[in-house]
Amino acid sequence: MSQVIENKDVNITMLKKRSDFLRVAGLRKKWISKAMVVQVAAKPSGEKEGIRVGYTASKKVGNAILRNKAKRRLREVVKKVMAEDAKLNYDYVIIARKEITEYPFNELIRDMKWCLRKLHDDKSKKS
Repeated sequence: MSQVIENKDVNITMLKKRSDFLRVAGLRKKWISKAMVVQVAAKPSGEKEGIRVGYTASKKVGNAILRNKAKRRLREVVKKVMAEDAKLNYDYVIIARKEITEYPFNELIRDMKWCLRKLHDDKSKKS
């Protein structure tokens, strides 16, 4: 089951391989908000054009019900934000934090836009 979101000629697919998650985490380029951590890495050469997104929610978020709720919320935020604010040919890993299940949805959208802006801002020194 491959989730593809087509909006404004941008393909957003899901990261599924552990090696891709480790590659993105290994670059250590991330931005942290209260409800999520967004990690980013350029796609390896030879990959199909588009954006790939992976979702993670550990047991720190809560039981299986809360982890699934967190990932569902992240997927909806990605649908609303990534096509416009993310850069092409990048891989993103979004890690849910414990606060995500109680966080208002419009603030999740705001935080995702803020994280993406900070990650792709060349003047920003934090990573």
